[in-house]
Amino acid sequence: MGFLADKEQKRYFRRLALILTAASILAASIWCANGAAIKAASLRHDTSVVSSLLEQGISEAVIARAFSQQSVTEKGAALLLRMGIGEDTEFFFLPGIMGIQEKTGLRLVGLILFLWGSLLLLTVLFFSARERLYEDAGRIIGQFMREDFSQHLPRMDEGCLSRLFGRIDALANALAAENEKAMQARDFLKDTIADISHQLKTPLAALVMYHEIIETEASSDTGSCGSILAFTGKAAAALERIEALIRTLLKVTRLDAGAVLFEKQRYLLSDVAAKAVSELLVRAKEEKKEILLTGDENVRICCDLQWTGEALGNLVKNALDHTESGGRITLSWEKLPESVRISVADNGSGIQEKDIYHIFKRFYRSCEGNPKDSGIGLGLPLAKSIAEGQGGTLSVRSRVSEGSVFTMTLPD
Repeated sequence: MGFLADKEQKRYFRRLALILTAASILAASIWCANGAAIKAASLRHDTSVVSSLLEQGISEAVIARAFSQQSVTEKGAALLLRMGIGEDTEFFFLPGIMGIQEKTGLRLVGLILFLWGSLLLLTVLFFSARERLYEDAGRIIGQFMREDFSQHLPRMDEGCLSRLFGRIDALANALAAENEKAMQARDFLKDTIADISHQLKTPLAALVMYHEIIETEASSDTGSCGSILAFTGKAAAALERIEALIRTLLKVTRLDAGAVLFEKQRYLLSDVAAKAVSELLVRAKEEKKEILLTGDENVRICCDLQWTGEALGNLVKNALDHTESGGRITLSWEKLPESVRISVADNGSGIQEKDIYHIFKRFYRSCEGNPKDSGIGLGLPLAKSIAEGQGGTLSVRSRVSEGSVFTMTLPD
């Protein structure tokens, strides 16, 4: 009987009990009225029979003895049958009984209509109130899913539903606390990134300046200029690598921290693809590799042009790194019902099965990778973060010696 702890359900059963009590009282009144009607009809019939017998000269003693007689004779039953009165006689041939039946039927119909109407009205009111309660709860839970914890679920006294709402509220409070901690951590990370970025600019600029000074001095010194120039060349390459690493690290960290605001607009996908590969065409030509763009030129995509171009560029660069001379990289796209699918396919060396589950991890480098690959293991994680930051996905399928296909899906 724990369900009666719910206030609304208790009210429903209380009203149901009142309706059933009223119906019982009505049924009892119908029973009493029916008994009184049968008594009156029987008395009226007996009075008319006695009056008729007296008018025919039958003595009162004989009439009284006849009314006190309880036994039934065959002659009496046969006489009644000849008069048309018997067990098979229909009600409408017995006016007194017929009137009682009509009145009783009307009263029973009224009782049934009362029961049906009352129970239907009570049930409709109860479930309408429940429907409003569930709609309010669904709306508030939807706000919880959108990280809006400003409202609470409807509070009730007791009952299973009240306990359920209480536990959901407790869960929402825990999520709100975790969300607040996450926001504080995100703000801290954003500030830390800004500080690191600012602090790194100065020493990097100084190193570049020192390198230029050394290079200038080496050009004027003919004695040891060869070794100095060789050293400065290596230093310049290292500086460029450090600078690229820091830029990429900052981008990935900003994306993970949610510090990047994607400025989405609608662009022709062919323009986005052309921008992504524009800086890689010269490298592809020098390495005797081919980059192909294929897809419907009228397809448009809603995305951040700069970030999406960088993600696709990283995928094409990764394909160039793992494709031999004479290879081909194909950047293709197609329109789906509610999204756009972009693929970067190559006919290069492919990915080992043991590596394919780790390639989107930062700084991951296969022990059997291409020794000529100068990547730092951040291009693919950055591309994945950019895709997911815009509500999309990035996946890969590959076979060794048959090439790889990276597929980015973005919502339209």
